[in-house]
Amino acid sequence: MLAVVSTHPDFNAPDADVTFQSSDGIQFHIHRKHLESHTGAFPGSEFDTRGEVTHLTEHSKTLAILFQFVYPRRHPTLQDADFATLMPVAEAVEKYQVFSAMNTCEARLRWV
Repeated sequence: MLAVVSTHPDFNAPDADVTFQSSDGIQFHIHRKHLESHTGAFPGSEFDTRGEVTHLTEHSKTLAILFQFVYPRRHPTLQDADFATLMPVAEAVEKYQVFSAMNTCEARLRWV
C-alpha cells in the first residue's frame, strides 16, 4: 500500500526548488535562496536537489513553525506556544541553524 503524502498549504510554491518531508508525511516546498540566506545547515545551491525529497525527523507542526522563520515576512512571536510545542521548535532551530529564530526561541523558553 502506498503512503499518502500531502503538501503543507503554507509551503507549496510551484517554483520551490527544495522539498522536505516531515516525520508524519507532510511535504514542504521551500525556496533554496531563503534557506541559504537564513540558515546554516541546509545544502547550498551547488547541490541540485530538484525532484528529490529530503526526509527530516521533525513533525510537520514543528517544521511549519521553523520554515516561517526562513521567509522574508513577519516571523511568529511564539508567544502562545506551550512548552510541548516550543521545545521541538527550539531544538530544530539549533539543529538547522535558523538564525532568525534563535533569539525568539531563547526568549520564549525563559518564560515557559
